[in-house]
Amino acid sequence: REAERRGSERERDPPPSSLQVLQGLDRLGYLQPADGLGSSAVLSGGYCEDSLGRRVQALAVGPAELEQFGVSGCVINIGEAVSLSSDHERRVGEVLATACDLLLAEFATSLEQDLWLLQQPAGGGVDPWVAARRQQALHARVSRKRCLDDCRARATDFAQRPTAMATLRRPWKANIRTSG
Repeated sequence: REAERRGSERERDPPPSSLQVLQGLDRLGYLQPADGLGSSAVLSGGYCEDSLGRRVQALAVGPAELEQFGVSGCVINIGEAVSLSSDHERRVGEVLATACDLLLAEFATSLEQDLWLLQQPAGGGVDPWVAARRQQALHARVSRKRCLDDCRARATDFAQRPTAMATLRRPWKANIRTSG
């Protein structure tokens, strides 16, 4: 009877999920607090910040990884920059590339249009302060678009050629912890 009761309780438990992996990473201190762009930034050169890389890895965990490693195993492997599988690494690259595409699509102008706007003169009668602020805003937008575009390219390349030693090519900066 006790075994039947435990079996029926297990049937009611929800299956492990990638959200539980994300919560485990947060609980063990592998993620920095999510306080906006500061915790999930794309850096120059197309690399994204380590916490963003870990978040994407957690969200890309599938049933195969959860079955093989369990939630705790996935948390530790992701937290310590150990690859779960080539298939998981491919999914991570695809998710990150898609996220970059979505962010780039939110802009009203393309990178090429912004570069063209940067080369246009301010025009007569425009307050020099306003013209300077416009140029600064355009430069900031161009920089953000370049970072996202570089990250998308890096993530797409990573997804197309996953390897067992994926940590050497990941599209994010991996801060590997060592003891001592």
